[in-house]
Amino acid sequence: MSRNADTETSLRRNPSLVLSGKCTRRGINMPPLSAKTYLRKWSNLGRLAAGLDSSDRLRRWMEKTGTTLAGQKLWSKDEIRILCRLYPAYREAFKALPSRTPKAIQTKAWRLGITKPLKIWSDDELGCLKIEYRKGTPMAELKLMLPGKTAKQICSRASASRWRRPPKPPKVTGLTAFDDVRDQAFSRRLTMRDLAYLSATGNYFLRKPARNNWQKIAKAVDTLEGNMAVVWNTP
Repeated sequence: MSRNADTETSLRRNPSLVLSGKCTRRGINMPPLSAKTYLRKWSNLGRLAAGLDSSDRLRRWMEKTGTTLAGQKLWSKDEIRILCRLYPAYREAFKALPSRTPKAIQTKAWRLGITKPLKIWSDDELGCLKIEYRKGTPMAELKLMLPGKTAKQICSRASASRWRRPPKPPKVTGLTAFDDVRDQAFSRRLTMRDLAYLSATGNYFLRKPARNNWQKIAKAVDTLEGNMAVVWNTP
C-alpha cells in the first residue's frame, strides 16, 4: 500500500485527529486543518491522478489503433498536409480526402487554425445595414457601403436579425389592363397570390399571360372594388 493510502486510512480510522502535531510526525507537511478536510483533499487528488492516468492510456490506445472510441479514423499527418495545402478550396480537399465528410474537413481546418478569422459586425455597420436593407437599397450599393462584406454575409446577417426588404412592385408586361390590376393590388398591399385566391382566377396573375383574359380581369376588378368601362376614341 502506498504512503498516501496509509495516511488516508489512518485519518479515516481517527477522524478527530488534529493535523497540527500527529500527522506531521507521519511525514505529511500539513497546515492545522481538520481531518475531514484533508480526507476530501486526498480523495480529490486521487480522482485527478486516476483521470490523468486514464486519459494517458486512452491516448496511447488511440495512437495504436488509429481510431477514436467511437470508431472514427484519426487524422494522419498526410491528410493534414493535404488539407493545409488545398485550403480554402474545400471541393478539391473533399476530392483528395474521400474518407472525410465536408463537415469534418471544415472542422479540422478550424481546429488547425488555418481558417479565416471571423469578421465581427460593428454597431455602425449594423445600424447602416438595418436602415439601408429595409429601405430596399440594391445589393451592389450595400456592398460599397459595407466594405469587406459579401452578399451572402449581408443576407445572413439581415435574416438573423429578421429584417425584411420592402416588397417589389410587379413587373410590367405590356398588357395595360393586366398591369393596372396588378398595380392596384400591390398598392393595397396584396400579393399576387392573395389576388389570385380572392378573385378565384387560378394562376393567371402569377405570371405573364399571352393575352388579356377579360373574364378573369373582370373578376379581379370586382374583387378590388373597381369598375370596368369602355372609352371610345373620338374621331
